[in-house]
Amino acid sequence: MMRTLIAVLTCLFLSACAGSMPLVGDGDDTLSAPDESFSLKLPAGWTIKQRGAGTAGEGGRVSVLAHKDAAATGKGYPTVMVREITEPTPQGVLDLMAKDKGLEYSELWNVSPEKYQLKQALLDKSSQVLSYWLVPRDGQGLEYYAAVVLTHAGRMEIIGVAQAGTVPTYMKDFNAMFTSLNIGEKARFKQGAAGDATAYLKRTYARALTRERDALARQAAETAAWAKAGTGLSAQEQGFLANAYVRAVSSAQQYCAELIKTVEAHRGNETVATMQRLTERLDEAANALDTIQLNIREVQARSSVEKSAVRAHRMATLGREALKLSL
Repeated sequence: MMRTLIAVLTCLFLSACAGSMPLVGDGDDTLSAPDESFSLKLPAGWTIKQRGAGTAGEGGRVSVLAHKDAAATGKGYPTVMVREITEPTPQGVLDLMAKDKGLEYSELWNVSPEKYQLKQALLDKSSQVLSYWLVPRDGQGLEYYAAVVLTHAGRMEIIGVAQAGTVPTYMKDFNAMFTSLNIGEKARFKQGAAGDATAYLKRTYARALTRERDALARQAAETAAWAKAGTGLSAQEQGFLANAYVRAVSSAQQYCAELIKTVEAHRGNETVATMQRLTERLDEAANALDTIQLNIREVQARSSVEKSAVRAHRMATLGREALKLSL
């Protein structure tokens, strides 16, 4: 849920400054949907910086709320992102997240378990609300204090973002927003209407693998351009990029494509062995890219190979996460 948060907030603040989106609603202290599907009260000191940008679907429509301290400190935080996502989300997904103390299913959290830890997770099954608090392991950067509320169409995510160590200062405000959220009667979650958790998880991981495969293809095209230009590259480096790199990327893309099909058709033990094999092959491709990177001295080409390796490692990680899920 945080993978593109910083980029989203940056774009939204810039567009808000340019006046590209009109602000509509009940007033300065209320954020509400034009279709009356929800409303949320803003505590004192908060303002609406952007309302309903984006489209329905995976990314959702995004509104941004800012605290007066964000401008006073010049750091842009604390802020709150409110996402309206129209992707039916079963209760079982929140159940899984509430039990995932080690962030083992990183795709559901969109943070790295190497960099973040779950400080708190509370699930209220009666109201279909999951609240959680993610903090950086090294105490540096941003913390996320959030609530996920299931709706008839999908879910609402209210994500409070603050500099590490400052969440307690704004926790009262964050909690006030969570409790003030009012979901319209027609938009309220209906048990069973959101579909099956197994199907949701299959879609989530197949989509994530597709995203990484496509990103690797773009990165490979960039690397190929560097290799073709040859600027600053030795003959040996050009050889690595034209041969070993191409083979490793091609293998990663092939195994990823097979893994996507396997995840989509996953039937428990029937496909576990296949998923394990493909995940191991992706690890091998990623390790090959790591080795190639060590043999490239030209900074930009080396960086491009390194980014390719990151994508391949992520594919393998997603494969392992999908294996652990009770699909």
